[in-house]
Amino acid sequence: MKILSIANQKGGVGKSTLAVHLAYAGIDAGMRVLLVDMDKQGSLSLSFPAPDNAPTGLVASTLYGGEVVDERPQPLNDKLSIIRADNALLAIDKAENQVIRQPGQALRRFAAEFDLCVIDTPPLLGIRLMASLAAADYVLTPVSIGLYELAGVADLMQTIHVIRTQGFNPRLKHIGILPMKVNSRSTEAKNALTMLRNQYGPIILSQALAERAAVRKAIAQRRPVWTHTSGEGHLKAAGEWRAACTAILARLN
Repeated sequence: MKILSIANQKGGVGKSTLAVHLAYAGIDAGMRVLLVDMDKQGSLSLSFPAPDNAPTGLVASTLYGGEVVDERPQPLNDKLSIIRADNALLAIDKAENQVIRQPGQALRRFAAEFDLCVIDTPPLLGIRLMASLAAADYVLTPVSIGLYELAGVADLMQTIHVIRTQGFNPRLKHIGILPMKVNSRSTEAKNALTMLRNQYGPIILSQALAERAAVRKAIAQRRPVWTHTSGEGHLKAAGEWRAACTAILARLN
């Protein structure tokens, strides 16, 4: 099982939307996918309602307990399961650093049952973000194009450095920065994207995802944007998101 954390220390950049689409792309590629929602806002959990009469299953705060528990991820279908966010996550960031390694150890118990685990992380530095990075084989950074949003990238790069060098997870691989919510008609946005590419070079993925209404509609309808396509804008969004998710999954090697 390969573990991918979606992380940025800035909110509103599209982490949950990206996690949702990577899950669908993984399933389309024949993978068994496990989702983990470490963000108390629970956007990822909201995107995948529980099946009728389904047990609650393992919740995210339990991953920090350091004890083997009987609960299992909640199955959504034969290819997809989820560990949902819960209220107890709020207390986790007050815990000691010793718990940072525990979610990774807990998730590895399910390594034989899944091919891909996608972790949606909280948009602030704390125990939960550090634990998500310590658990992961890979980290991907979605970023909106703007002054404040770009500042968050530098903060995350420093956090990744700490995770690698302080013994939490020296194997962590940063597979790229994905520009999202790009206003392709804005000169300022285009200039900011050029600046981002100049600053970080090849770590910026060549795929840049435009701000499109079809994506918001797809999320509201709880399905990937590349299904039930209609209209030019929707078709463009479908192609962009399919290409980006395919490229991301190809980097998990």
